[in-house]
Order: sequence, then structure tokens, then C-alpha cells
Amino acid sequence: MKNAHQYSAEEIALSLKTDPVKGLSEKEALLRKERYGPNRLPTQPGRNPLKIFLAQFRSLFIYALIVAGFISFFIGEPVDAAVILAVVVINAMIGFFQEYKAERTLESLKDLLSPKAIVIREGRSRIISAEDIVPGDLLLLSTGIKIPADARLVETRGLSVDEAVLTGESLPVEKSPEVLPEEVPLAERKNLVFSGTLVVAGEGRALVVATGAETEFGKIARMMGEIRLPKTPLAEKLEGFTRWVTVAIVFLAGLTFAVGYFRKFSLEESFMAAVALAVSAIPEGLPVILTVALAMGVKRMAEKKAIIRYLPAVETLGSTTVIFTDKTGTLTQNRLEPEILVDSRGESTKPETAYLRKELKPLLEAVALTLEEGHPLDEALKKILPPRETKASDHRILEKLPFDSSRKYSALLIEKRGRKFIILKGAPEIVFALCKEKGTLERKLQKLAASGLRLIALAQKETSRLNISEALSEGNLTPLGLVGFRDPPRPEAEIAVKTCLSAGIRVKMVTGDHPLTAEAIGHRVGFSGRAVTGRKIEKLDPGELYILLEHTDIVARATPETKLRLIEAFKKQDEIVAMTGDGVNDAPALKSAHIGVAMGSGTEVAKEAADMVLLDDNFVTLVAAVEEGRTVFDNLKKTLLFVFPTNGGECLLLLAALFLATVLPVLPLHILWINLVTTVALAVTLAFEPAEEDVMARPPRPPKAPLLDGYLIFQILLVSVIMASVTWAGFEFWKARHGVEEARCLAVNLIVFMEALYLLNTRFLKKAPLNPVKLLSGNSALLPGLAAIVLFQALFTYLPVLNRIFKVAPLPLKAWGLVGIGSLLLFVLVEIEKWFLSQRNLTEKGFR
Repeated sequence: MKNAHQYSAEEIALSLKTDPVKGLSEKEALLRKERYGPNRLPTQPGRNPLKIFLAQFRSLFIYALIVAGFISFFIGEPVDAAVILAVVVINAMIGFFQEYKAERTLESLKDLLSPKAIVIREGRSRIISAEDIVPGDLLLLSTGIKIPADARLVETRGLSVDEAVLTGESLPVEKSPEVLPEEVPLAERKNLVFSGTLVVAGEGRALVVATGAETEFGKIARMMGEIRLPKTPLAEKLEGFTRWVTVAIVFLAGLTFAVGYFRKFSLEESFMAAVALAVSAIPEGLPVILTVALAMGVKRMAEKKAIIRYLPAVETLGSTTVIFTDKTGTLTQNRLEPEILVDSRGESTKPETAYLRKELKPLLEAVALTLEEGHPLDEALKKILPPRETKASDHRILEKLPFDSSRKYSALLIEKRGRKFIILKGAPEIVFALCKEKGTLERKLQKLAASGLRLIALAQKETSRLNISEALSEGNLTPLGLVGFRDPPRPEAEIAVKTCLSAGIRVKMVTGDHPLTAEAIGHRVGFSGRAVTGRKIEKLDPGELYILLEHTDIVARATPETKLRLIEAFKKQDEIVAMTGDGVNDAPALKSAHIGVAMGSGTEVAKEAADMVLLDDNFVTLVAAVEEGRTVFDNLKKTLLFVFPTNGGECLLLLAALFLATVLPVLPLHILWINLVTTVALAVTLAFEPAEEDVMARPPRPPKAPLLDGYLIFQILLVSVIMASVTWAGFEFWKARHGVEEARCLAVNLIVFMEALYLLNTRFLKKAPLNPVKLLSGNSALLPGLAAIVLFQALFTYLPVLNRIFKVAPLPLKAWGLVGIGSLLLFVLVEIEKWFLSQRNLTEKGFR
């Protein structure tokens, strides 16, 4: 609705044919959704499948292959050219399929983070998907809510909205429902709230006047171009590595051509040798494998209820060194049960019989007056009220101050029978600081807090002041008593904390609770040390704070500012920090941390600021995500360990043939075949590898560690030499007895089946199990991959049409014994090498 700010709320309701008190009917809401469509901002369509396919060719490796293919065609080798270009296309198709599938998977995961909204329909409040909002809906607004549509305010109570994302104004805007002139600019329309902005304080009700593309945000979204996500650190490392490898390949290919020509090979033979070397060295399947590995990691995390919003989080998780975690709902069950009530004299009573004691009547009346619908603490407080307790009808609310995490209390100013009262509810030490005669209760507080109870205090006073702020400035409230709740720890939380410690990850509990309560819960879960308060932390510089937190795992009475100070102090010490949070005020901390982790039940602003969302709010899920992050990186490492040694072996084989001036054991066509079938059937299976047994029993990976450490380089060289030597020996042996075509067929099969057994080496970063069942189990893609290799090689060896294309001859059965011996020899030698290096602890150190 245009210019809604210049009309009264009643006029807007009349125009929209809705009730400003009861909202729409469900039937009318469905009809309007059909008419106006879902409340969804216009988005850029997903990448065109053709663009995804063409993007597979944007690689220096692929460019080199295409050039080699065209040159082969022009020098009279059309079959070689056709096969080279066919491999490029097939590789692109594989990459396209995996990337398209990964993109669709990530799109489907967005549904799990679909924002919610609270509306009143038919006089009842309901939580619905933001997409189901329609013009005329009556929204309920409160602190932390992301506003789902443009709406005209009907009623406000201290409502402030952060509109920086829309107007650029850095300060929150105080809202009120009065009518405004037509010429008032967008940023000053205080009687409207806008889609995408955030409620930072107060409450209100508003009638929806625009949804989806018709909102102010929708108008901007239509003008926005495609947003590109930042490249992950691993992707950047791989780009640099790809450039380095490509330069090295071009240099080696040129050297190969020069050596071949110098050794009296013909121009054509020298060029084909250079092409063969380039083809053998290019890991054209690597981008495909990396895409699959990352997609599998994201998918497995989603299955564990950890939604990754940005891919960098997958990599960074494996490097996390410290986790700052909330307590309530994350380490505990978030199931508040009232356990004890304390009256103003310090006498304790069980909740079941509290309403029978007249000394507790003022406390129970104050509780009834301050209850808020939907707030977990207030829902628990309902349980202590008399069975048919209702709010008193002889009072009028003059002002209401909602609970805020920074001040740690809520306040209510009421008028009752011509007298005004202020009621305060919140953290006991904050409430008692404004009270008189609270000595008995303060002593009781210390004892109850030490037992691990979560406590709130209530106090009141009669006042002549006109607002809450003035009334509180007088102090001298009368304490009404305490209510203690128990929030039991999650049974699995203690095990999860121990798992982190064994993985070299420190865990710190950060809570707003009383220090004694925090200590009691923290010690039960497995944390150590005395609680340090947020107030003390604010007085320390980052270095002092870091040293202090070396001796304790518990931070109590923390504010959002406390979290920020903790993150900055640890980041300055080169720690990789994960921080959990769920509130509006947690957003800066979540954004500042290397890994911001929002709770699924938290506010939309917290989720948007985070890198990851825990759908079940469980600390155990976060630990499982860290394990999955480490597994993803392990699988990427295994991929490099598999791809580069096998390519290196092919290079050495060709260089040996050139220097010895003999025929090439394998042709460019053969190498393309080898690389294609082993990428499709073998290398991709590494993305499906489960976690190593010790994945959470070793320290985090240093974030600045090189892509190829000393151990990786050593294994590349070792396996390359073994593979080249075995293949050369087999080729020469068979050539002398059966001719070049059979010998080349033998060489191709030797390389492929050595890679198949080397895959089993690579599956285990440490020593592989000797038990064949364990060696072949745990990976759902492994046996199908090995079966595919057997089928591919049977066709290559015995299908006449392939024999002609690849210029090979079928092998007799006795040749397979030689293939088996050569493959087994490589497997055994690599396991001996792994055992030898593990005895000296060199594999973990990476030879550093």
C-alpha cells in the first residue's frame, strides 16, 4: 500500500479489510497468499546449467589439454586429438553434475533456515513461516525479531528498530504509531517498519501493507546484481598451486620436446612425448573431487543438524582451537523447572505448595503481573501460580520495560486503585542493589546459587514518579523474594567437552548466570576453575584477559560486550575462535569470531551473522561439526596424496623413456584413459571416506600450514618412483617377449591396478588395517568404484574397438599375475614407509 505512513492505523485496517485486533481469518490469509504470492524477496535465479557446464572449462589444466588436442589434430593424429577433447568434455560433464548437485543441495538447505514470524489470526497468536505473511496480517514484534514485511504500526511499547541495512542510519529508530505527513522521507517514517530490519528493543503490533517484491527491500533487490561469495582459503591456495603446477608442466613439456628431438626422435614423436607428459602431469579431475568432498561435508553436517551458511566455515572448523559456548540450551536441556521459592524473610517453599502460604502472596501477584507470553522463563514461572490464577483486572499498565541482556532486568509501572507501583524482575544482584533490607535474602542467594540453581528476584515499591526510569533512580525497593529454577545439563555434554579437550580444543563456558550458579553447572559438565565475571573482564587488557582465561573455563554475568572482548583477546594470540550465540546483541561477536555459531531457536539477526546454525541448539552438534570439518580436510589431503603421486609416476615413466631413447611405455591416449577412469572410479570415492579413528585425538591443523607439507611431498616422490619403476620393468619384460602393443596394454593395467591398491593405502593416513574386511569397508563408494575399474579395464583390454583406438593388444591370462604382483608390491612398500615414518612421528609433523 503506497504512502501508508500518512493514514491512521484504523484507515489502513479498513483499506486492507482486516481487523486491527484479531487479524485475518485463516481462510482469508490463504486466499490472499494465492493472490499476492509468497512473501519472498526477488532473488537472482540459480546459475544457468549451461553456465555451470561452461565454467568447468575455466581452468589452466583444461586449457593446456585443449591446446594439446588441437595441435595433435593439426599434426595428423586425429584419434589422439579426439580422445583428448573427449576426455575434456567428459571431465566437464562430471564436474557439471557434481557442482549442479552441490548447488541444489545448498539451495535445499536454505529451507531449514527459513525465517519465522509471529502473527495474530482469528484473535490467536501463531508462529508461521515468513513466506506465508500476506497484506493485512497483524504482526507481533519483540526484541530480536527480523521484520518479515513492510507494516504500519498499530501499537508500540518502547519499540526501536535497526534500519541500517535499508537507510544507512547507524542508530536504532524509535517507533510510534501516530500519523505522519505525506512528504516525510523513508528514513523518518516512524510509524512504519520495513522488511529485513531488526527489532532491537521493545514491543509492538503492526498491519502488513506490503510483501515480497512490493516491500522497500524488494524494490532494491530487483536492482541488485549477482552476489559472489568469497573464495575459501583452500580455493585460493589451490589457485596459486594450480598456476605453479601449470608453469612447471609447460616447462617440463618443453624440456621433454627438446630432449626427444635431441635424442633423434622425429618431430612428431617428440611432440607427442611432450603432449603425453603434459597430459600425465595435469590433474584434470582434481576440481571435480574437491567439489564432491566439500559438498559431501556440507551434506553430512546438515544430517547432523549443523547447517553451514558459508563454505569457508567447513575449512576453518578443522583449525578451531577454542570454543566459547553458551550454557542454557547448549550445554543444558533448556528445560527450566521451578524448584524453590523464597519469601521476603528468607523462608524456602517448594513450588507445589507455594500458593498456600500467605507470605508468598505478594511474590506470586508480582509474578502474575509480569508474565510475558512465549518467554521461556515466564512459561516456567506460570507453574508456580495457583491452579486457576489469572492476572488481576484491577490494575492498568502505565509503562513496560522489556528484559534486556545488558541491564539484566525487566520493569513494570502499574496503577492499582489510584496508586502507582513499580515491579522489578531480574538478576538477583541487580535487583537487590536497588533494594533495602535484603540482607537475609542475599545470604540465601549465595547458598542457592552455589547449588547450581538459576535464580531471579522480584521487588516492588509504591511511587509517585511518572516513568520507570525516575522511579528506579530513587532505589529503596522492597524485595519480594526469589524463585530458583533447575536447568539440567545435557547427559552427552560432558562427553563432548572431553572430546574437545582430547582434540586440543579448549572450551570456555560463557553465561549470563550468577557466578556460583555458573560454577555449579560448569563443574558438573567438565569445566574447571572459578568463575570470572564480565565486569572483571572489562577492566583487563587483551593480554591479561588471555592469561586469566588460561586458569579458568567459566565466564559468568557475561554481556555481549564481554563476548567481543574474549574473541579479540584470543584472536590476538593467533587462536582460531568459535563463538555461539542466539540474541540480537550476540551478532557482533558471531561476526567477529572465525566461526560464528547461531542457535536454531535464536533470533534471525544472530543466524544471519553466523557461519553455521545448530538446528538443535546442542553443543554436541557443534563438536560433531568440528569433527566433520576435520574429516573434510583429511579427505582433501587424501585426494592430493592419491592424485599427485599417480600423475608423478606417469611423468617419470615418460621421462625415463625419452632419456633412454626407447619407445614410450604409454601413449597420451593411454594416460588420458588412466586419468579419466581412476578419477571417476577411484579418486572420487575419497570424498566419501568416514572420519579417521584419531580425528578428534590430535591437535588442530595450523591455519597457515602449506597445502603440501614435507610428508606429502615425500610420499608423492616415493610413490611416483615406485609406480614408474614397476611399470617400466613390467613393460620392458613383456615387450621383449610379446611385443609393444601387448606391453603397453600391460603397462596401462599395471598403472591402473597399482592406483587401485594405492587407493587403499591412501584411505588411511596412518597404517592401513591388515584385515581385508576393514580395509574394504566403511566407504559406501569404494566397492562400486573398484568394481567399475575392473569393468573398465576388461573393456580396455579385450574389446576390439577399444584395442584399435588405443593401439593395444589383448593380454593372456598369465599377464594378470604380473599385474597383481606389481600392484601388491606398491601397496606393501607404501605401508612399510608409513610404519617407518610413524615410528619417528614424522607423518604428524609433516617433516617440519
